[in-house]
Amino acid sequence: MSDVTPRLGLPLIAAGQAQKHVTHNEALGLLDALVQLACLDKDLTAPPPSPAEGDRYLVVAGSPGGAWAGLGGQVVRYADGVWLGSVPRAGWFAYLIDEADLYVFDGAAWTSFRRALAAIQSVSRLGINTDADSTNRLAVKSDAALLTWDDATPGSGDMRICINKKAAARDAALVLETGYAARALLGLLGSDDFSLKVSADGAAYATALTASAKTGGVDFASAETTLAAAATTDLGGTGTRRVLVTGTATITSFGGVPDRERLVRFAGGARLVHDAGKLALPTRADLVTAADDTCLAVSDAAGRWRVWHYQRSDGTPLATAARAAA
Repeated sequence: MSDVTPRLGLPLIAAGQAQKHVTHNEALGLLDALVQLACLDKDLTAPPPSPAEGDRYLVVAGSPGGAWAGLGGQVVRYADGVWLGSVPRAGWFAYLIDEADLYVFDGAAWTSFRRALAAIQSVSRLGINTDADSTNRLAVKSDAALLTWDDATPGSGDMRICINKKAAARDAALVLETGYAARALLGLLGSDDFSLKVSADGAAYATALTASAKTGGVDFASAETTLAAAATTDLGGTGTRRVLVTGTATITSFGGVPDRERLVRFAGGARLVHDAGKLALPTRADLVTAADDTCLAVSDAAGRWRVWHYQRSDGTPLATAARAAA
């Protein structure tokens, strides 16, 4: 039977041993030194000049000097005026006070937890403030997240996020959700063209814009919204670029929404009233519309609308049109 314990090497009291208190006190001293192990430093190659009772150090130097000679690789403690060493075993932990870092002994060397965490690689999943799962193998719950250029390595000053897909027919996209239901998709969706799709229910999607991968041309998709003519016919409130105005009411305003552009088609004979400060018309005179007449209307930062172009459906020039108001 061994006369020391297998893990910490604590001395055991033998049967019939005299001076049992000596062995017992030695074991307590070792426990005091090695349990909740916190060392002052690990980078010294010789003992400090004025140690205090109970001071502990990791001696990682292979051939330390002075009173540490022969204690290389050990945990040393200052007790009763002498330095005593303990040989570490794989799995021991030690907190380094001067570094505020936790170290683990792997059987050959002490390794920093901080450096190990900084070099994490090939983890199967990672959850930050939440649980990751087999689908969302990276999950973050936070009010904000920051990805910034590397100024420590140093880096180039660039910051790029790559989303790579297997083939053109697959998706490489950002999915924007409300209550975990998708409302917008942005990216390469089923092709190599860049597109934006939106949805009101997370099931049916409408394509808002597409940029051709081949030509770079941008195509805006826009449904035509029907809007009844009224004194204030609020073009800016429709939310679509194309608007069909129905009815024959007199229109004195297109609303007050600023910085909007609308392609307008008329279904019948509405009357547009010219007002230089609110609804400016090309001829500076009132206009009576006809079926399939069209115009381009734009609002400025103050919400004042101007009709930049008006096209009669029959091709009649606007300035001489019989339908222009007197």
